[in-house]
Amino acid sequence: MPGGVAWHSLAGNVTSAEAVPPEVISRWNNQLIHSGSLSPGFNMFLASGAYTITAKLTAHNTGAAAIDYTCLISAAGGADTDNAEGTLPANGKQDVFLNVVHNFTSTGQLSFACTKPGGTAQVRMLQVKITAIKVNSLDNQPF
Repeated sequence: MPGGVAWHSLAGNVTSAEAVPPEVISRWNNQLIHSGSLSPGFNMFLASGAYTITAKLTAHNTGAAAIDYTCLISAAGGADTDNAEGTLPANGKQDVFLNVVHNFTSTGQLSFACTKPGGTAQVRMLQVKITAIKVNSLDNQPF
């Protein structure tokens, strides 16, 4: 068909089905203050289905000494997780990126938080973004 799309019949008058557009759920906070050993946490429930989930932030150590810092994103109570561990330099910033995929068979919880040793300086959690994208299918395998 010149200038257009040709549809090919699969069986009689049945045509190929198109995938359902993804659903995007995003939450953000431009600044959280992490004072104690456990950061302000984030929890939300996602409807059943397959998701790819990302979290990102910039962690800013406000103190004069380096701090060990760990962030974790968890789907369905730890069924699938990703964590990032690092050392925040004194008065320095570090970008943190996390990704997890999970197929929720029913409504399930998504959790995100960071930890640092108690008694250390505050960490400013900047530009925190958490995005869950519901997809049509999920293939999660090691390589």
